[in-house]
Amino acid sequence: MNKINKILLHQYVLFGVLGILIVRTLIGSGFYVDLGLLWWLMGAIIGFLFVFVDSFVFGLLTHPNEVWTDRLKAFFDKRMIKQNIESLLAENQEPKMQIMRSILFLFVWSVLGFLTMTSVVNDFSRGFILGIGTHLVFDFVYDYFYDRHRYDKWFWQIKRELSHEEKRNVLIGVCFVYFVLAMRF
Repeated sequence: MNKINKILLHQYVLFGVLGILIVRTLIGSGFYVDLGLLWWLMGAIIGFLFVFVDSFVFGLLTHPNEVWTDRLKAFFDKRMIKQNIESLLAENQEPKMQIMRSILFLFVWSVLGFLTMTSVVNDFSRGFILGIGTHLVFDFVYDYFYDRHRYDKWFWQIKRELSHEEKRNVLIGVCFVYFVLAMRF
């Protein structure tokens, strides 16, 4: 599959998951729609898009002066804005430069998702965490089935080599945790 199809799949997954969760919420509430549902939806979309700026966040944390002066100006250059946005959405950055696409960050997201699910009342925050998780789990599953080299890069912070069966078990565990958390958001 080429990169354009992956971008299209991102949209299908985001709107499919949100659609299913909205229908479940509406059926559970007797088709009562309030402002909280819209805040939740906006948080989920922004959280989903937040993962696309992973390399920018990494650069901002490691080289703040360079990012604010050079990279930001180059990104918003009027002549190149379309190509820069396409490059950002294509996720063609080097996987080792992406902090969010690691198994340890997925573990942190799981803990954060559990704490959000049990303690946070703000609908925007709950949607934001769900959006981040939806994007990360989609990329994790996509890389497992379609890009094995990129899937192996998810484990770059682990010092030993994991077997194929261990990586498959991690995939099953991540999907299970996501499903449980998504049903509670």
